[in-house]
Amino acid sequence: MPKCSFCGNQLAKGTGKMFVFNSGKILYFCANKCEKNMLKLGRKPLRVKWTEAYRKEKGSDGGKVVGEVSEEASEVAAVIEVAAAEPKKEIKAAKSEKK
Repeated sequence: MPKCSFCGNQLAKGTGKMFVFNSGKILYFCANKCEKNMLKLGRKPLRVKWTEAYRKEKGSDGGKVVGEVSEEASEVAAVIEVAAAEPKKEIKAAKSEKK
């Protein structure tokens, strides 16, 4: 599957546009937004923040490393796990009292 020549997204089979220059160079676009940015406006993918090329060049994804979880998010997840476990303990205790 080809990648969009501007943003770098994978193109699903049967979607997108293929632009062929007279010289034989082929460009693939996933959306009209990408086509206009490259051909009509003359923008470079390295200078547009929402492109894959920009993220690779800067070495980050909006200030966060991909796959990294913030401390606040991990604390919230821990609280949710504890809250979910408490009713189970109460049910087990009630069942053991019935026996």
